[in-house]
Amino acid sequence: MADTGAKLYETIALFNPDLDDEAIGERVKRMESVIGEHGGKMTSVNRWKKRRLAFPVKKHEEGLYVVLRFVADKALLPDLDYLLRYDEQCLRYLVLDVAKYPGMVRAKAKGEDK
Repeated sequence: MADTGAKLYETIALFNPDLDDEAIGERVKRMESVIGEHGGKMTSVNRWKKRRLAFPVKKHEEGLYVVLRFVADKALLPDLDYLLRYDEQCLRYLVLDVAKYPGMVRAKAKGEDK
């Protein structure tokens, strides 16, 4: 990983609420593996409990969230996108460049303290 292209990213993935802890753990390990293969470095992993969704997503009214923060090159993003897009248990996901959304990061950082 070239130091000049490394950025802080945050990925939020919403998974099928019927998955058990082991299945979620396997998915987190796969994401960490892809990040590591590209020379990225994990900064944090947060697994949230089952949450009620504001609206149904792929016919699910609840979901399991996983929030990953990592530093990596932009070259990683297509592989991470592929991994999440074709995982049938991943209902939705979002990858953010933290530098582009500083307001969201501050709000998130305050929420993590609870």
